[in-house]
Amino acid sequence: MSWEANDENARQLLLEAATCRYIDSRRVRTSLLCLSFDDAATLTREFAELLQRLLRWSEDEQAHYIVLKPDPIWYFHRYFSKYPIVPIHRGDTSDTYLRSLNEDPGGSPADAAGTNCYEWVILPTSHRWFVHCMRDQADKGGHLWLPKVLLQQTTAAFPWLKYPADAETVEF
Repeated sequence: MSWEANDENARQLLLEAATCRYIDSRRVRTSLLCLSFDDAATLTREFAELLQRLLRWSEDEQAHYIVLKPDPIWYFHRYFSKYPIVPIHRGDTSDTYLRSLNEDPGGSPADAAGTNCYEWVILPTSHRWFVHCMRDQADKGGHLWLPKVLLQQTTAAFPWLKYPADAETVEF
């Protein structure tokens, strides 16, 4: 299993993911720019390729896919004794990425991190960029936050990323 079992590691990663949530809600200022996309794209090979490019650019060895809803403590940890926090390593193939998001946490394939999630964050160790997603029927629930220097090359390589993002795409 690749899910996080260490309480201390999980606590720190969940705190960092919560910070991303607040930045995305525009309650915290940042120099990063926000691009929007269909949150379902996070389960595609193209998105896995985007993550690999971002990991190379930021010189991170890994990022974490962190489920925030359903509640990682009161739901996932309660039933599976681990947290829905999945590492994404630089160099992972698209198949490896997709397999890890579809991994059965233990006797319940429907609770895979990429399936049973309504809000999630993808965050590299450096925090130089991040993704915050909320399931949205209007195909705009995904937000990629990155530095201005990456905007042109990222939108050229991944034209499904929309800039500027609609400020009203996050609803709490």
